[in-house]
Amino acid sequence: MIETTEFSQKIIISQESFDTNDPHKIIDSNIQYLTKLFQNNIPDSEICEEALKSYYVDYYLSHIEHGGFSNFRKHIETRPKTLYYIKEGLKSIGAENHLELLIHAIQIDYETLQSFALFKTLFFEFQERENIAELNSLWITQHPQLLLIEEYNLNIILTKHINSINKESRPTKIIKELCSIANEEFIRITAGESNNLYNDGSWYFKTDRGYYYMVEKNNLATMYNSKTKKAVVRGKISSTYPTEKGYKSLLNKFLI
Repeated sequence: MIETTEFSQKIIISQESFDTNDPHKIIDSNIQYLTKLFQNNIPDSEICEEALKSYYVDYYLSHIEHGGFSNFRKHIETRPKTLYYIKEGLKSIGAENHLELLIHAIQIDYETLQSFALFKTLFFEFQERENIAELNSLWITQHPQLLLIEEYNLNIILTKHINSINKESRPTKIIKELCSIANEEFIRITAGESNNLYNDGSWYFKTDRGYYYMVEKNNLATMYNSKTKKAVVRGKISSTYPTEKGYKSLLNKFLI
């Protein structure tokens, strides 16, 4: 049996759904598992990113088919992390035309109603040769991180998954605050599990806009861009620590 610490690195679906070869049943099995994690207040940073990509690609498809792009656009404006997973998901499953269309359409101004009509036309044209559900399902079934579980064992695995998640670490809390100051959405620690520290004393992570690392030194926490090595934001660490009822800000916030 797989180690419980690895659940957050796996796409988990039922063996029965896999055996059907039905794209919708395969996708729905992943959705049902993730939905139960969300219902138990498990943050997406503790869920397999590949599983989240599939989940949000289907979320996107459902919104476009049933509500249209203009409604989706309004819905997504305050959800940059959701848009991140949709774009990464479309890229991963090989729906390149859909991805290009989405990137272009997101930038269109609301007054350009003809463009919304054009979006619908192009979307369904692309569906003829890049069917999102079929690509999504195929990607799941061929994924090296796929874990197949018999239906009757899924609730057992779910409970183990939930119980294996550690309490959010202090460095993770600080990183999330730095991301908030920088107006970026924290995605996850990229150093593996959130309690793993690089030998250089830095914590590496990514947001919806790119890759960064955090260095804590002399009572200061600084967020650096991994590519440019330039400091993005910095905060002075407060002496106030978390309590059972929640925690006050760990940082006295200020921008560089």
